Amino acid sequence: MVKRLSDFPWVIVRVDCPVCPHRKGQYRLARLAAEYGPDIQLCDLLDRIALDCPRKTLPWERPPGQSDPRCKARFTDLEATSRPPPDLPPMMRRLTVIQGGQR
Repeated sequence: MVKRLSDFPWVIVRVDCPVCPHRKGQYRLARLAAEYGPDIQLCDLLDRIALDCPRKTLPWERPPGQSDPRCKARFTDLEATSRPPPDLPPMMRRLTVIQGGQR
């Protein structure tokens, strides 16, 4: 389970909200690590990214290290199960195996 930014498996960090249709964004992992530190918890990072969410509760209104129960912002690619990672080159997304090739 990915808990810290340093554990994030891809170079592009995508964030969206299933409740707010216009809340989408993508960030470079290195830039987030430089700004917030590589050891920031992902729930704390979401707090900072979705700071202007109208559903957001204040950090001291919930236990430390927990996601906000009202704000539904999420890391898109950690939730997805069937899509390829966002930083996989397009040419590699549709690789096919050719049987009987030359030796």
